[in-house]
Amino acid sequence: MSPTTADLVLRAEIEELVTRYATAIDHRDWDLFRSVFADDARIDYGPLMGTWDDADVFTDFMRQVHAPAGRSIHRMTNITVKPGDVLAAVTYGDSIILEAANEANYDHGAASYDDTFVRTETGLKISSRTTRVVLFEKLTTNIAIGL
Repeated sequence: MSPTTADLVLRAEIEELVTRYATAIDHRDWDLFRSVFADDARIDYGPLMGTWDDADVFTDFMRQVHAPAGRSIHRMTNITVKPGDVLAAVTYGDSIILEAANEANYDHGAASYDDTFVRTETGLKISSRTTRVVLFEKLTTNIAIGL
């Protein structure tokens, strides 16, 4: 069965939303970041980072975590919209975060994000996110320094 126009529009909205999440982190645009989540979003990043029930508090956490960092790249891929009564999707995420003081050192992470969404007056928002970290490593061999 071919997707309807409404299905394609919804998929585009979801892709834009999860991409906005990554772009906001990399640009340190915390207002844009905050716009991704519903006010009372349930955000679970597991034992590595924590759990939140308030998008403002989560945004503040992410701002503090990234403040000492250097440049970063967050990529969101393999976005799969789940069929069913609840609007949901799974996305793969991959990140590289350089240390500000020494760009030879960096963190590399990979995870999957299980998201549910809610439509608000200002558009689609993430209402819950469960993160499953697959990889988090600290590396010291960035040969692209200065390029």
